[in-house]
Amino acid sequence: MAAVLVGKPWGSATLRLLALLAVVLATGWLPTPQAAAAEWQPPTTVYIPQTGHNLSGEFLTYWRDNSGATFLGNPITEELTEGGVPVQYFERARLELRGDDVVLGMLGNEIAKTNALRSPQQPRLVRGDEADEPVRVDPFARLPFALFNADPDDHRFFPESGHTLQYSFKLAWEKNGGQARYGLPISEEFSEISPIYGKAYTTQYFERARFEYHPGMVNNYSVVLTPLGTTVAQARGLDTAKVAKSPDVSNYDEALFSPPPVAPGVASRPAGANKWIDVNLSRQYLVAFEGNQVIWSGAVSSGRAGHETPTGTYSIFSKLVSDDMRGPDPDQPNGEYFQPDVPWVMYFAGGGYAIHGVYWHNNFGTPMSHGCVGLPVGSANFIYNWAPIGTTIVIHY
Repeated sequence: MAAVLVGKPWGSATLRLLALLAVVLATGWLPTPQAAAAEWQPPTTVYIPQTGHNLSGEFLTYWRDNSGATFLGNPITEELTEGGVPVQYFERARLELRGDDVVLGMLGNEIAKTNALRSPQQPRLVRGDEADEPVRVDPFARLPFALFNADPDDHRFFPESGHTLQYSFKLAWEKNGGQARYGLPISEEFSEISPIYGKAYTTQYFERARFEYHPGMVNNYSVVLTPLGTTVAQARGLDTAKVAKSPDVSNYDEALFSPPPVAPGVASRPAGANKWIDVNLSRQYLVAFEGNQVIWSGAVSSGRAGHETPTGTYSIFSKLVSDDMRGPDPDQPNGEYFQPDVPWVMYFAGGGYAIHGVYWHNNFGTPMSHGCVGLPVGSANFIYNWAPIGTTIVIHY
């Protein structure tokens, strides 16, 4: 059926547009999905509406690759220069561009040295012989040795900093990035008034973080991170007011960083599935659907030769914020591979097969794994938060 246009009389501009459209239709010249994908470029700057600040360049890349708002929080300043170093403050951290590398600022050290957060000190109590009185010790004082006879699973002593990690703080530290994210512990556990909640909690300082133990919280081993970025920014009198969004800058959405799908080649929607994931191993491409609507799509890295990703229909049965992965690999010196702290893990098949984030390479579109389906960390974070336990996964060639 031909379309009929009604309304105002057509002007010259409208007639020219219709003439151009007629040429396009007659010649068949229309941008193809392949051409659109080839011309597509990810944004270099985005706007974070929650805090009203821009994020760009290397800081944007680091933020996306390191769990974004989940770990660092959202930006609370624009990019600044401190001591000749480009920096940007986030709710829980400060990023610094040193040479070509983005590093985390040592905010835990700064807070501990300036006592910006510390209430009147409540030192740790150390008990010697039963007949002795308790000895009051500064929790920031280095210990010459571990205060336990062995180094069991629930304790760990760091001679580099002279401090101990134990129980929930140890678990949260190890499972969420360890030294690379938080730095070494620079205090023992002690009770301190929370600058956020105004109550006394068991607290421990790290080079880049401050942990509080909240026994009523079930997530993350009952550990809460203090927003040190906000605290330091306020202590320094930095301008954290929201800035106006430029019309040329988009609000952050992880979908902005995925090229438009080309010849999707997806399987049929599984019967009864609402949220479901299609993985095309031939194209190394994943598409996430709600019903028949594409929610996210992008390149993956599946199992390489000899470690092929299994095909079939599966469902997510377990989700972990991070997990250590290991398994046989004759190419490794000891015949086994080991990958620690793999982020945003969604297990879908026995044998350790999962969709997860990949921080150790950027070769998406090429089979590289030992059978899992790897995504960029930021993309995996999005899928992890979007897909509940039970989400159907269809894997095919």
